[in-house]
Amino acid sequence: MMFNNQDTRYNNQTIFKHQTSKLNWILRIGICLYLVSCILGFATNASTTIDPTEIGVGARPLGMGKAFNSVADDGSALFMNPAGLADTQKFSVISMSGNLINEVPYMMLGGAWRAPAGVIGIGYVGASTDGIKEAILVGSTPEVTGNTANFGATTFVLSYANEAKEINYINKINFLTDRNAKVGANFKLVSQGFSGGASFEGGSASGFDVDLGTIIPINETMNSSVTIKNIIPGNNVGKDELPMSIIGGLSVKYPERNLLTAYDAEMNQEGFLLHLGIEWNPTKALFVRAGIDQKADAYNLALGLGTKFKGFTFDYAYHTYAEMSEFTTHYFSIGFAGPEMATGPEPKPPVVERTPAPAAPAAPAEPEMSPMAKKIQAYITTLEGKLAGAKEPARIAKLKQLIAAEKVRLAKEIKK
Repeated sequence: MMFNNQDTRYNNQTIFKHQTSKLNWILRIGICLYLVSCILGFATNASTTIDPTEIGVGARPLGMGKAFNSVADDGSALFMNPAGLADTQKFSVISMSGNLINEVPYMMLGGAWRAPAGVIGIGYVGASTDGIKEAILVGSTPEVTGNTANFGATTFVLSYANEAKEINYINKINFLTDRNAKVGANFKLVSQGFSGGASFEGGSASGFDVDLGTIIPINETMNSSVTIKNIIPGNNVGKDELPMSIIGGLSVKYPERNLLTAYDAEMNQEGFLLHLGIEWNPTKALFVRAGIDQKADAYNLALGLGTKFKGFTFDYAYHTYAEMSEFTTHYFSIGFAGPEMATGPEPKPPVVERTPAPAAPAAPAEPEMSPMAKKIQAYITTLEGKLAGAKEPARIAKLKQLIAAEKVRLAKEIKK
């Protein structure tokens, strides 16, 4: 019966391993097919609209040329790679502001906190402008009516992130769990359009989309990552769709030089783009950054500075736009991260000092044995050794008698 139970348990383990291996291959093939379909989808002429979160990534990533996909270790991960939120210890907040073309206010705000089942994040990105002059066609000639309209674009983001080994089904993907990977997802609600002018009626739309991301450590100083943004195809924002992009990243830390380098490769409808960034920490509270943010027909330079103080972060970025110099913008971010959870051993209880008890009086020293007493004691030890190895009852009885007699003799010798 015991052998049957062992056989059954072995068979169950074999079946489970086979099913897990099969699931891993199915997932790998499915991901590859999906990525291929995404790449082929870039070649289509689908009508796309702007994704406000493409700008609202935080001053720190912008100062590094948006090469932040595999770094993503602060609140900016909410918009760059949601998997990075899994590192949130208790809670964090991030904000950014700037003026596009020196007149379009841009605002980003986000926060994340650790819940029992993972890390939850909420974010907002908004941009708006007013004073857009209305014009109508009179025959074939446009004429300004004197009316003005406003344009606004907003995005609300709901995020979830955790370690891969903590999520059902995903924890069966050995490639992720064996490498302590982190995974995350964004659900985005998008709304944009015009208001205030009759000719702009019907120019508003809303919809939703999803981002998926993962960060896979290579070793203690290197991370890799993959993020797919706006994975839902089709006209999901009115008659338009948000442009899809696939981003792969690699970051390398040089602790002995207080240096961080990051490299991102992005594929979207513009083509294949590169993002390169560097962050140097010359002092405990100062961070110096630089990067290159490639667009379809230009390489944009980015510079940045940052500092930390008691959990607060203050970051600044200067980002150029080579194809349109008037777009060059200054960005400012303020963030805060809650205290890290204790991971070391529990603190030891305080030591209570106690008054030592008075020492007990020392026992009187035993008198020194005479040479004869020492010989008797040695003989007793020899007899006890022989007794331990004796097996015959008569032999045992004889040895016990000898030992008893010698002990009496020893006592008399000591009393002399």
